[in-house]
Amino acid sequence: MAEHDPWTVLGIAPTNDLTVVRQAYLRQARKNHPDLFQENPDRSALQEERMKAINSAYNQITQHLAEIPLTPEPPPPERERSKTPPVPTCPRHRTTAPKSCRLCAEPLCPQCPGYHDGLCARHQQKRAVKKAQTRALREWAILLALIALGKFLSYPTATLLWAILGYLALLGIMELRRLRYFGCMAWLFMPYSFVLAGLYSLYEGLSLWNKHSTRGRDSF
Repeated sequence: MAEHDPWTVLGIAPTNDLTVVRQAYLRQARKNHPDLFQENPDRSALQEERMKAINSAYNQITQHLAEIPLTPEPPPPERERSKTPPVPTCPRHRTTAPKSCRLCAEPLCPQCPGYHDGLCARHQQKRAVKKAQTRALREWAILLALIALGKFLSYPTATLLWAILGYLALLGIMELRRLRYFGCMAWLFMPYSFVLAGLYSLYEGLSLWNKHSTRGRDSF
């Protein structure tokens, strides 16, 4: 035999696939087995040598492949996770939360009091307290400053009283505007409605401050 390369003997290119080698060996064995040429002794002897070469090539290749360390197959690719993030749930009402607090990113559902303002209950409460506090301090600070200024400049009591009534009337006008319909009804009681509404505005500012502060301590 002039062919010494086992791959050439089997008629295939080098490969690590044992199945391909096995198929090539069977194909060569079916084509070159000596039993196929029993009527021709010379050809049968030649094919017997050929079959020995095929067997030897097959043994060499299988032995070579057995010595090659197996390469671990790569793990199958993980399924791609859905790119759609899970819908958050409101921690207070256990419902779908389409919004989140713009200050702390807490999920908000339509049942949350600060949903439309984009604030969670805690920040909504702080906002209400600050708003009531600012209103009360502004209204009372102006009134006290007005009294202190009148005393410092030694204004007559009547003048100071009219200044206070004018300030209360101004507060009353703003308060009646907030009340809308009920404010319009109060115009029937002029001229005292403005001053009374101003006094109510002073009281309401302190009341709201205390109310929101107390609610905040109870809630948190």
